[in-house]
Amino acid sequence: MNIEESLNIFFNKKDINSYQLLKLVVEALDDYESTKESASIISEKEEKEGGRFSMTIPLPSFSPTEAWGDPESQDRDHVMKVFSVVRGGRDMKQKVQNINKFLDPAVARGKRSPGVIINMMMVIEALQATLNDFNESAAGFVFEAFMAALTGGHQVKTRVGGTLPIEDFVAFSDYGGDSGVPVSLKLLKAGGNTKGSYTNIVDYLLVGDTPIIKYIVAYKAKEGENVGELQFWEFEVTRGNFVDFIEGVGQGAHLLHGVDRLELKQLAANFNQDPSNKHNHVALAALLAQTAGYTKTGDLHRFLETGGLTPEEEESVMSPEEKKAKEEKERKEGEKEARKAQKGREAAIATSKEQEQTGNAEIRNESFHGREKRLLQEGLLLEAEGATQWLASWDQLDALKSVINLTSYGLIDLSQSRIDQVAKIYVEKLKGGVMALLEKTKSLAENIGSYFREERRSKANEAAEIAKNDAREIRKVMAKDPRYTK
Repeated sequence: MNIEESLNIFFNKKDINSYQLLKLVVEALDDYESTKESASIISEKEEKEGGRFSMTIPLPSFSPTEAWGDPESQDRDHVMKVFSVVRGGRDMKQKVQNINKFLDPAVARGKRSPGVIINMMMVIEALQATLNDFNESAAGFVFEAFMAALTGGHQVKTRVGGTLPIEDFVAFSDYGGDSGVPVSLKLLKAGGNTKGSYTNIVDYLLVGDTPIIKYIVAYKAKEGENVGELQFWEFEVTRGNFVDFIEGVGQGAHLLHGVDRLELKQLAANFNQDPSNKHNHVALAALLAQTAGYTKTGDLHRFLETGGLTPEEEESVMSPEEKKAKEEKERKEGEKEARKAQKGREAAIATSKEQEQTGNAEIRNESFHGREKRLLQEGLLLEAEGATQWLASWDQLDALKSVINLTSYGLIDLSQSRIDQVAKIYVEKLKGGVMALLEKTKSLAENIGSYFREERRSKANEAAEIAKNDAREIRKVMAKDPRYTK
C-alpha cells in the first residue's frame, strides 16, 4: 500500500483541514486532565509576549472570510461550532461581554474546560485578524461576516434596485422562531461619525414590513499599529422616532426641507400608532417623497403609483401572467447581476495580482463584494455630494440617547498587556497532554496540505510520513483519556 492510499484510509478524504482535525480531537479536550508526566510543548524559556495567542499556543488556523456570514457555505458548520462557546443566547450585549470576560485575568484563572479555552482564543484571534489584517473598507465587510457568525445570523448581500440594503446582517436567523434581527453595522475610528442613506432608511421603514432598524456602532481605538480596544454601542431608529432622529443629526434640516415639519411628525405618529391604516401610510409616504433628501430612485414613488401597495401586496394581486413576466424579468436581472459579479471578480483578481507586484496595501485582502460596496458608497457620495446622507457625530447620538435608546454593550479589551497577561494563564492550563494534542493537530493539518500540494514527490512523501507520525502521536495522547481506553 502506498502513502496516498494509507492517508486516504486514515482520513477517508483528501480535503481535510484544521477545522475537521479539530473536530476529531475536541471531544478529548473537554474534561481532559493534563498529566504532569506529559512533556510540555512550550517551556518557560520558549514563552514570549507580544502578538496573539497563537504566538504561544499552537491554535488551529481560523481566518475570517466573507463565507462566515453565509449559512450555505461549506465552512459555516465548523465556524458555528467554534462560536458556540460564546454565551449570551439572543442578547448581543451579553455575547460581547462574554468575550471580554474571557480576557479578564480573574475570570481566566477560573476557566477549566480546554475546549472552551481553545475555541474562545480562536474567536478572539479571528476578531483581531478582522480589525488588523485588512484595509479599512475590507475590514468593515469582514466584520459584518464576523458579527453574523457571532450571533448565529447571516450577512445581507442582495442588492435592492441600484443600492445595497440598509441592513448589513440579520442576527439570530439560525435560532428559529422568527426571521431574526436586522442590523446596520458601523465600524469606526474612535470619535468617527455614523452615516447612512436618507432614502434607504425611509424606504426600509415605510415600504418594508419591518418597523425598526437596529444600529450597532463599534468604535476602535488604536494601540500602536493594531486595535487595542473595541467599544460597542447600540441604538434604534423606528417609525416612531425617525423624524426626531433625522432632525437631531447632521444634514437633518436639509434632508427634511420642503415640507411642514409639524405635519410630518403628526403623520409619522399616526402611521406608527396604526400601521395597518392605508390612509396613514400613503399620507406619510407622499409627504416624505417631497422632502429634499429623498431621491428619484426611491421606492416610495412606485409605492404611491400603485395606490399604496407594498411589493408583497402588489404581487398578491397580480395575474398568473403578470407574475410569470415579473419572475422572468427578475431572472434576467439576476443573470445580468451575475455577469457583472463575474467581471468584478476577474477585476478583483487582477487587482490582487497588481497588489502582490506593487505592494499596494490599500487593496490588500478586499473581497469582491467589499470592493463593490465601497465603490458604490463612494460613487453615491460623489454623485450626491453628501446631500442625501444623514451624518451623526457622537455628541449628536448622545444628545438623542433617550429618543433612540442609545445603549452601551461595553468594550472588548484587546490591548497587548491584556493579551499577554491572560495568555500566560491559559498556557499554564493547557500545558501537558492538551498542548501536545494541539501541536500535533496543527502539524498534521499542515503536512497533509503539503502532501497534496507539493509537486515534488520526494517532498510530498516526506510530509506524508510526518503527518502519519503526527496522527499516531495524537492517538497516544487521546488514549490517556479513560474514555478512549475502554
